[in-house]
Parts: sequence; structure tokens; C-alpha cells
Amino acid sequence: MPNINLINEAKKLQQQARQILKELGLLEVLGEISEPKIVGSVASGLIIAKDIDLHAYVKVYDLQKIVALIPRLVFLPTIQKVQFSNFRELRRDWRKDKAYLPHAYYLGLRSVQPSGEWKIDIWFAKKDDIQVYQISEQDVSNEQRQTILKLKKLWYIGDGYRDKVISIDFYNAVLKHRVKTVQDFRCYLKEK
Repeated sequence: MPNINLINEAKKLQQQARQILKELGLLEVLGEISEPKIVGSVASGLIIAKDIDLHAYVKVYDLQKIVALIPRLVFLPTIQKVQFSNFRELRRDWRKDKAYLPHAYYLGLRSVQPSGEWKIDIWFAKKDDIQVYQISEQDVSNEQRQTILKLKKLWYIGDGYRDKVISIDFYNAVLKHRVKTVQDFRCYLKEK
């Protein structure tokens, strides 16, 4: 896939994601108990999959307030699935496959759209308790953007993206370690 197509595809997905959030009124609902922020690939414009990441910053962990949102979320238009997970108290000594996840409460939504199913990940945490690797669109050159999108797309299609590698790995490799090719990225992963 030519690089210009990847950039156009990312822009289109980013616009769709923002429109979905607006139509659902999700930021307003989350804003009643937290300070919601769009993060990840939608915020940076480095999106290749129908996946929206949100951080919902809380001052105090209040599981009751978070769980009380679930019935409201179920009735939002286009929502097909709502899932709660407690990663705040997860024992990480026996769940090493989940060790990279934030110590936070998680709500996962699935929204069925004309463009297909969208995954929406919402992490409830105090600002100091959740690691933010935020990249603004201005922080990435066109060449870096093309490289990141190309690598993410290749991994997403065939090399086990999400199972072995997460978005931060692509960003670190390209932005901090000047990775430019698939082979360079494989070497970076082996050294990491």
C-alpha cells in the first residue's frame, strides 16, 4: 500500500473516530465523573485500526461511580457490548501477559457503525497512576508518520500486532531509535 494511502486512511479513520465520540456523547458522559482525554493513535493521527483510546482521569478511585456508568453506556446508540475489567487490583505476578496494562479500571465498548465495529478502550485512573505516551500530530514528521503507519499496518495484518507488539513499540522505535524498515524494527524488538 503506497504511503500516501496510509496517511489518507489514517486521517479518515481519525475523523470517523472523533465523529463516533461526538455522536455517542461519550466524553460528556465520562466528564460527569472524570476528566476524559482522547489519547493514543486517534490523538496522534497514527491510526490504522478501528480503535479509540480514552483516559478518564479521576481524583479519587470510586469503583461505584464507574460501575454506575455501565447501564447508561449500554443504552447509547450503536453500542453492542460493554465490558468491565479490574486491572487496578490485578495480581501481576501470575498474569505476566497483562503486566504492561495500566493499574486502572477499564471499560471496553464495541460500537457498530456503517464502517464496521469500533473498539473503544476507556481507562479510569489518577493522572499520576497511568503512563501517558502522548504524541501530538506536530511531533511526527511526514517521513516518521509514513514509517510508523507502514510498520503498524504490516504488523496488524500478519505479524501478531497486539499479541506481541503494542503501539508504543512502534513510536519508540521510529521516534527515538530512528527505525525506518521492517528489518530494523525486528532488530529493535530483539534488542528491547
